[in-house]
Amino acid sequence: MRAGGFDGPTRRLQASIQGTVIAREAPDYELWRQSMIWQYRKFRRYPDLIVQAESEDDVVAAINFARDNGMKITTRSGGHSWSGCFLRDSGVLVDLSRLQNIEVDTSRNVARVGAGVLGRGLNEELARHGLAFPTAHCGMVPVSGYLLGGGLGWNSTAWGGMSVFNVVGIEAVTVEGEKIFASQNKNPDLFWAARGGGPGLFFTVTAFHLQCHPLPASIITDSYFFHYAELDEVVALMEEVGPGINPNVEMLTVVVPTIPELAKQCEGSECDRVVVLAATAFGESEADSKAMLAPIASHRAASKSLKVIKARPTPFEVLYQDNEGPFPQRRARADNIYTNRASDTVPVISKYMKQSPSDGNTPVILWRGDLSFPDAAYSSTGQFYLAGYAQWNLAENDQPNQQWLRNFYDEMQEFASGHYINEFDRETRSAQTSACFAPANWAKLGRLRERYDPDGVYHDFLRL
Repeated sequence: MRAGGFDGPTRRLQASIQGTVIAREAPDYELWRQSMIWQYRKFRRYPDLIVQAESEDDVVAAINFARDNGMKITTRSGGHSWSGCFLRDSGVLVDLSRLQNIEVDTSRNVARVGAGVLGRGLNEELARHGLAFPTAHCGMVPVSGYLLGGGLGWNSTAWGGMSVFNVVGIEAVTVEGEKIFASQNKNPDLFWAARGGGPGLFFTVTAFHLQCHPLPASIITDSYFFHYAELDEVVALMEEVGPGINPNVEMLTVVVPTIPELAKQCEGSECDRVVVLAATAFGESEADSKAMLAPIASHRAASKSLKVIKARPTPFEVLYQDNEGPFPQRRARADNIYTNRASDTVPVISKYMKQSPSDGNTPVILWRGDLSFPDAAYSSTGQFYLAGYAQWNLAENDQPNQQWLRNFYDEMQEFASGHYINEFDRETRSAQTSACFAPANWAKLGRLRERYDPDGVYHDFLRL
């Protein structure tokens, strides 16, 4: 496929690469631009060129072209950004989605993974070798942006704390168009930045070297359904059980519309929603996994559940499907906090769920525990991760749903110990992006940017 409307330099770029160059003047530009975004809310930002790379050499050519022509650069791998942070006005958008190679070194349990590989595809390939990796909860999320922002994924408490701490090396292209490898011992500054620097990086990562883990023999999930009025009890359960729970248990609570079979049981007010506590154990055997989940079953709050599903087999593909189901292709937005005060947030959650303008607006509470991390750009912590996902169908409902989310997380700031950059509302909170990093780490990112991209060729963090 070839786009029209090229000037001389753009035509030469197209002739020099295997991939595709789409100029803004091309008749099919808008189709390409919108296809860069995973959700139905298509952001009104327009790069001058979209370059879909077929190889690392194509990436080099695109970066050299942008730099030599005074244009800024941004990159995307799958477009799974709630705020479309990769989509900017002017400049060159380098699409890495076709960098799909996976190579597994079973002698070291290390996989070399192209930036465009989807989480589902990665774990499917790793399973052939008896391995697994803490990918994003939705299998359709590519590894690149997910890892660069830290990576809050499956069983990540046990597997590195954050998924990015399983990255042992990266292959990247610098602003000068140089291919480099970075690790703890080689180009350590760039490695430090890549492990959590997120969408404000000043180089392009084309492949990751990932330390993988033995594939658990038994992955099972216990699910408890509660009346919405029991939300405080469920959060108390997480606070009390969490510190002693095996780190190979992922425990989260989500508020969702009441399922039909519970409608008669759910009597009284606030019966349009239920609270679901789901605990997934990644064990060496079914008996091992069941033993890990026993502390939740024996907690006093468990007896108040309306329904329980015990020991449901949930291999990775089932986990992906369970998590993709609540996120259909709708208009969407997200925000979050880390906190050590989960119970204190319950009144705020209850207040905003009563005011919610859409039944697709969902809070999620994930137990994280007291984690510490290696020295890297990623530096946000808190015992709990509290995310808010707003979803709705019509453009005419953008304003009320977006304002609902903004107001919700304005009130949540009182309880915040940090934020996760990948699900931070960078449309309305772009001026607060530094809150996603420890102050010293934010300052170091700035110094490294000045050193490695002194002319500001790469777009910085999204600022609207």
